Amino acid sequence: MRRILLLLLILLLIPGLARMETLVCDASQPVHEMSDTLYGLFFEDINHAADGGLYAELLQNRSFEYEDLTNPTPYQHLTGWQFNVTAESDGTVVLETADPLHENNPCYAHIQAGSAGYAFQNLGYGSSAFWGGICIEPGARYDVSLWLRCTEGSGHVEAALTTRAGQRLSDTVQFTPGDSWERHAGVLTANAQAQDACLTFTLSGAVTVDADMASLMPQDRVGASWPGGGMRRDLVEALKELHPRFLRFPGGCVAEGSWVWDNLYRWKDTVGPVEQRKENWNTWGYMQSYGIGFYEYFCLCEELGALPLPVVGSGVLCQTREPRESPMNEQELAEWTQDILDLMEFALGGADTEWGALRCEMGHPAPFDLRYLAIGNENWADDYFTRYESISAAVKSAWPGITCIVACGPVAEGGLFNASRARILRSFPDDTADEHYYMESSWFLRNTHRYDHYPRGTKVFLGEYAAHEPAAGGKRPNNLYSALCEAAYLTGIERNSDVVVMCCYAPLMARLGMEQWTPDLILFNGAQAVRTPNYYIQQMFASALGDQLIQSKMTDQGGKTVKDVIAGLYHVASAAADGQVYVKLVNVSGKDRQITVQILGKALSDRTEGDMVLLTGEKQAVNGPGNETVVPQHSTVVFQNGSAEIALPGYAAVILTIP
Repeated sequence: MRRILLLLLILLLIPGLARMETLVCDASQPVHEMSDTLYGLFFEDINHAADGGLYAELLQNRSFEYEDLTNPTPYQHLTGWQFNVTAESDGTVVLETADPLHENNPCYAHIQAGSAGYAFQNLGYGSSAFWGGICIEPGARYDVSLWLRCTEGSGHVEAALTTRAGQRLSDTVQFTPGDSWERHAGVLTANAQAQDACLTFTLSGAVTVDADMASLMPQDRVGASWPGGGMRRDLVEALKELHPRFLRFPGGCVAEGSWVWDNLYRWKDTVGPVEQRKENWNTWGYMQSYGIGFYEYFCLCEELGALPLPVVGSGVLCQTREPRESPMNEQELAEWTQDILDLMEFALGGADTEWGALRCEMGHPAPFDLRYLAIGNENWADDYFTRYESISAAVKSAWPGITCIVACGPVAEGGLFNASRARILRSFPDDTADEHYYMESSWFLRNTHRYDHYPRGTKVFLGEYAAHEPAAGGKRPNNLYSALCEAAYLTGIERNSDVVVMCCYAPLMARLGMEQWTPDLILFNGAQAVRTPNYYIQQMFASALGDQLIQSKMTDQGGKTVKDVIAGLYHVASAAADGQVYVKLVNVSGKDRQITVQILGKALSDRTEGDMVLLTGEKQAVNGPGNETVVPQHSTVVFQNGSAEIALPGYAAVILTIP
């Protein structure tokens, strides 16, 4: 016996030998119902996620409205444009505002061409002093348009995709302007592949024209019939693959204005014909064209099968930015509240209402499926809560079926958070509390039980979160370890999904080279989308969500329950109404583990095949354009009499689906 015990001790001490833990999941022991809206998305125009990203428009500053609200200068209106681009060009250009295309779009180019003609071009996004930034594919077709008005002489305007130097990369289309504003449109077919193309317009003959609202969009886009023009297909597909239950929009900080009221997001500026929408300086430092406005947002929700969750300002400017202007007074708040009620009518009202009629006119006779409204973003204290109370009361009175969401500040803990949380529990217990926090990866591991002891009455919306790793090269990376720390935290979210009814990672997207914030879930350039390890965790968790949380526990070889914070293992299990069981395992340690998974309370055959999805790799691994090294691996796992052995690598997440 002594020799056997000694042998066992030696085996346990051999380095690298995996210990066997057992995860027991009992499908006959439901704990509580799980939220059917748990995983969603938050889309904000940060990092050029909309203009230069999801919005299909390939031209930058298409209507000459670009102007820095904090430091306006005339030359900013020419951002993205190059004039007099060929040696033969003969003429001048000035910016005008008299008799514009529309009062909301006042700035346009007044171009006087000489007899030799005149060429000007839009460089797109990602351009430099030497090349353009429009990505094109050979054989791809692009819708091109330009609003024109001829004020002197006669001639025509030719449009083509070219290099910066004017070498043609497509066929051409020709527009002949009349003496009043008119939209001219055609189709260009690319004959080459390029990531640095431009859209070049060439005036022929001695003619003077006014030009505004240029556009170039790939025909292969989603929502081409929407008034804004549509969205980039590969990015929409990436969003669909996340299986979102809801979509939060438009912010974030964008929704509430930064330092002054001039750049408050006003939904009425974002609807109607796209050429009549009033562009606005973005909180993040660039113009919003509003090509993705509230109508397109609601349509995107339908495209994704997600519920809309709009965010509106609360009458208080962004409190984290030290606003320079005071909160809205009583009269201003009353007018703002009416604007919010008009938004509800736009989404839900009939054709016999003013704003419901506009929705119908824009192409959507049926109401949108609006059930939620967030009032405020990262606000706190009396200035916010008194205004929230006033706005939410008006919304509930007019639309009793709407769930109002109240902000809980921008931090996870401390005095500000505790005071906000207490105020919400006391004053708004029936509303949903919106928590935001960005923390170090280790914080997420330490706090997987954060919601275990929350009161079960007031629901929580985790509206913004992400694990932040130390910055490298000025940017915080989306590496595998941060994704696994988020996965570990999500096991706690699912375990408490009777309280945390919604959650979404932030920010959602970033155009490489044009970021204001890192990390981000989806990275992209002009040609492709990059799915980060964090993206794949979100995708894996959202695609395997049951209707009921079921009891599960991890035990060691002796049958003793193992605490996840000690073992580095995190788990959660749920069951769906159709009988499927989902088991999620996360290993944030570098040690390989051998896990026995037992399914109780469910009649399995002697040999049942389940699906296994594994995400693993080097701890610091990241994905980049053309180099996605961390991707889910799919395989089959066999349960013999309700039990299977799983090889769980170090730094890995596994999801099992047992039919």
